[in-house]
Amino acid sequence: MRNLLATCLLALCSTGAAADDLQHLLPAPIASGILEQLLDDRHQHFAVIDYARHSSQPRFLLFERNSLRLVDSYRVAHGRGSDPDHDGYADSFSDTEGSHASSLGVFRTSTVYVSAEPGHGLSMRLLGLSDSNANAERRAIVLHAHDYMEEDFVRRHGVAGRSHGCLVLAEADRDKAVAALRGGALIFAVDTRRSSPSYISQRK
Repeated sequence: MRNLLATCLLALCSTGAAADDLQHLLPAPIASGILEQLLDDRHQHFAVIDYARHSSQPRFLLFERNSLRLVDSYRVAHGRGSDPDHDGYADSFSDTEGSHASSLGVFRTSTVYVSAEPGHGLSMRLLGLSDSNANAERRAIVLHAHDYMEEDFVRRHGVAGRSHGCLVLAEADRDKAVAALRGGALIFAVDTRRSSPSYISQRK
């Protein structure tokens, strides 16, 4: 029934230009999976990270919940464990402690705080809601900023820097993302190269 409702919502929204943002940027199975998860969500915004894109590209996609309109997009780092040769592409994903890899799945934003880690500044904790990211809190996966995501770094090196699995943005982008997503918004970390989006689900 939930799948049917999500499909109907996607079909209904597709009659407007705004919904095309979601449909044009994501394959239909992923878009439908995201809509299903949003049925019980009331936050004004949600975000999608497409790890299939190169790290130099804006792949942190911020959407308005009701209209499904793309509001903004930012560069976001992936974990060094997902990209050991640092070519800018995330090749593998893990939720294992110490892997320093990114993980796929659904996150919910939690506490906003100022990190004591150098260069991190304002940060936002993330709760892993899927089987594929259940260790997010234990791994201290958070959203924060770092200078290796700034425009001059990316322009100089051709790739963004890599994290230990955290969602790392440029400072100005971090501020906008925190402002829009604080208070329990959903963030969907996806890989559009994968045919099955089964990881876009929450643990029972």
